[in-house]
Amino acid sequence: MLLLFEKGMFVDRGLKAFLAVARGGSITAAAASINLAQSSVTKRIAALEVELGALLFYRDRRGMLLTEAGEVFLPRAERIEQEYQNGIEELAIIATAGMSRLVIGAGPVFHMNWVASLFDDLLTQYPTLKLELKTDNHQSMGKRLKKGELDVYLGILSDEELDDTINTLHVTQVEHGIVLRKDDPIAKSKVINPSTLLGYRWVSFTIDPVTEQRIEQYTLPKGSTESLIDVRTTSLASGVQLVKTGNFVMSAPLQLAEVFQKEGLVIRPVLHRMDLRDAGLHVRKSTLGAGVIKAVIRYFERLQNTTT
Repeated sequence: MLLLFEKGMFVDRGLKAFLAVARGGSITAAAASINLAQSSVTKRIAALEVELGALLFYRDRRGMLLTEAGEVFLPRAERIEQEYQNGIEELAIIATAGMSRLVIGAGPVFHMNWVASLFDDLLTQYPTLKLELKTDNHQSMGKRLKKGELDVYLGILSDEELDDTINTLHVTQVEHGIVLRKDDPIAKSKVINPSTLLGYRWVSFTIDPVTEQRIEQYTLPKGSTESLIDVRTTSLASGVQLVKTGNFVMSAPLQLAEVFQKEGLVIRPVLHRMDLRDAGLHVRKSTLGAGVIKAVIRYFERLQNTTT
């Protein structure tokens, strides 16, 4: 196989073209994304199809659509791409002291409670380390971790996002509740039945389909296909300001109770309680040898010891 070395990662030429077309949906988009002429992309796809003995794309006016064979090949190609990346990371860790820049993604419980302390701890050990925090929590965090867009993710990953390339350290369990103004009569209850909140508008802090579905079970008429949520946001501050108007309620983790209390709000558990979900530290196994990654793991291991 012919290999290219680009941006720190070996990629087979045909494989690289295949992934670019599958992701871009057209030869034009693929060529632009990998800086090749359209004719070169077309030739590489054709050569790969000959090598594999299968047609990978349907070609029509709408663009390039994966065939059944292409659908089967796509996850394998993505895994090969990921393995190349993991291998380069492992070799880089052997050759160098570790990482000069660490990108951490964090769900709300982590970035509101522990990230500031974690960053202080890391910079004490590594004064020249550059840190970047991403709190735009959404369903693709696992993919971003695997692709190398994140070095660490602190939060909840679904079973579908976890595989043998990811190392996980369980840190806590997260349960969602409902945030209201402190002076709201409903806030006097120790637990809230969502069906009593008819007439309120709903804010969902972070995209959380599991919580939304559970709340909608109580609130919407049976069989309804409508969405309960009026506003979805990854900004806690925006959610808080909306709830303060008195017209909105918000779903959020119960572990943020102190944050809401400072804002004159309260959070209450839902009647029959929401599911407890495991949350923790997630890193690629290929980076476990890096000193900075080891330091992040040690920080949360110490946290576990102080809370047990």
